Amino acid sequence: MTHQQQLDAARSKSGSYDFSPQFRRVKPLLVDSFLVGNLETTFAGTEQNGRKIHYAGFPFFNTPDVLTDTLNDLGVDLLTLANNHIFDRGAAGARRTVEVLNSADIAWTGLGLDDVPSNDAVVLENNGIRAAFVNWSYGSNEWPKSNDVHLNVYEDSDIIAGLERAKSLSPDIIIACFHWGNEYHYHPNVHQKRAADTAFSNGAVLLVGTHPHVLQPVEVRIDSDDVKAVAWSLGNFVSFQRTLPRERSYILSAEFVKDDEGHTRLAKLGAAPTYVVAPGQKRTEVTYSGSDEAVIASLDFTGLSRNQIVNLRATGNAVLEFLGAQKTVDEYGFNVLWDEVSADVLPVSRQKSPMNAIPQKRRKAGK
Repeated sequence: MTHQQQLDAARSKSGSYDFSPQFRRVKPLLVDSFLVGNLETTFAGTEQNGRKIHYAGFPFFNTPDVLTDTLNDLGVDLLTLANNHIFDRGAAGARRTVEVLNSADIAWTGLGLDDVPSNDAVVLENNGIRAAFVNWSYGSNEWPKSNDVHLNVYEDSDIIAGLERAKSLSPDIIIACFHWGNEYHYHPNVHQKRAADTAFSNGAVLLVGTHPHVLQPVEVRIDSDDVKAVAWSLGNFVSFQRTLPRERSYILSAEFVKDDEGHTRLAKLGAAPTYVVAPGQKRTEVTYSGSDEAVIASLDFTGLSRNQIVNLRATGNAVLEFLGAQKTVDEYGFNVLWDEVSADVLPVSRQKSPMNAIPQKRRKAGK
């Protein structure tokens, strides 16, 4: 997301924009990865229907096109567009967002327009594995009258149709991204659970959720040799929502393995906790908040005070405790959430919420 404070921080005195400083502290964590993100803003430009419009944050997001330069520099491969802010600037704004992403050579999914039907899937290949991505939202804040731009909304029939389309493209794996749930709730609601069951029953292997603005747990389901997982909500990766715990999140990693017979399976899930720091409230920077010394040594923490560093570690611990992550850190610097080597060790929350890390036993004792 790009709130007004982020726009202000990215704007130079000359009027140009540079968003790269907001991601510089975590960029090394993203190297050599296949990156997927939720774009919860629009690229609607500065003129619409003959009228001048402005860049803005909440409630009607509109971000300079140059953000795509930073996304390309980070190596973002795919953005999901089915969310409640994609129509903030009407159907024309959503269409222009697609045009900007196409020009930047960044793949997208979640909308139907032109030759892309509703509930369509996009297939992208990485390291010999073809992954199909489908994307739905619970709805939108704005519903413009449009006959040519359609938002993917998750009803059972739409989920089934999208996954049938995905299967028809013969992918090795299907990943479904949902914009769902109740804002600021730490656990999935009945609608999320129903949508997840429908997606799993119709071929999806990994589900990734956004919208609540706070973390929700990770669930791994194992049936015989069949492994499926859902990350109910990743929280806010970058925004200017400053109140605890909306300033914390994690980067989810998923590793898939394709065997000699051509079968692809989920082999590992990991989490790198992050925190949005705002030094002096004048800039916004996503920062690693974990405690692994090797990862810390590879990243830049200059300019942060001792108290900020202490707070980073506390919030990172809270994230990992809430997710039920293991202490083990993999070769990429991510704490293991689940690994097929120890398949019976599941990610189970050790805290009721992703707040500051206070063990539940102490909470119950009132200490």
